[in-house]
Amino acid sequence: MIIVYLSGKMTGFDESVYKENFRNAELFYRACGYEVVNPCNISEIVLKKKPNASYEDFMREDFKAISGCTHIALLEGWESSPGAKRERAEAERLGLEIMFYKTIGGEK
Repeated sequence: MIIVYLSGKMTGFDESVYKENFRNAELFYRACGYEVVNPCNISEIVLKKKPNASYEDFMREDFKAISGCTHIALLEGWESSPGAKRERAEAERLGLEIMFYKTIGGEK
């Protein structure tokens, strides 16, 4: 079974833009028959548990999620995100397959 963790830039984008980018990637990979872990959903859970969560709180939960995946999909623009770079490094350390997702119409 293929389980894909989505990784991409969030900071600097309007929330609706990055959520749409991640949702589109999620729909694409689900249509391919893969299970998908969307960090936007993880962020919502973290904030419910800890409203004043730090950046490192989010990264810790993201790393836990990555450890249960077989693949990581890097969304267009991931290179300008320190968090996505850390997620890629963690995925490489764990031996996950790396895929690249191009946003329809280019990065927003």
